[in-house]
Amino acid sequence: MIQVIYSYKNREFHQLEDTVMNQLAQMGVRQMHALLEPLSDTLVNENGRITINLDQHPKITVEGFSNPVKEHIEMVLRGEA
Repeated sequence: MIQVIYSYKNREFHQLEDTVMNQLAQMGVRQMHALLEPLSDTLVNENGRITINLDQHPKITVEGFSNPVKEHIEMVLRGEA
């Protein structure tokens, strides 16, 4: 199972309070799942989370996946795979 979570100022948001922001966040989650769809067979047995940090220096962290899967996800996010 993949969890996609947004983080801002060290707070995690599964759902944002503002309707427009929540719609944007849900679109981002759907896009993340679409990017990772080619890995769906591999991800069935994995249990991890992807955190999208929206602070001043945005970044995406990948946690809880096995090393080969984590490396593949990071390559996909960088546009290398």
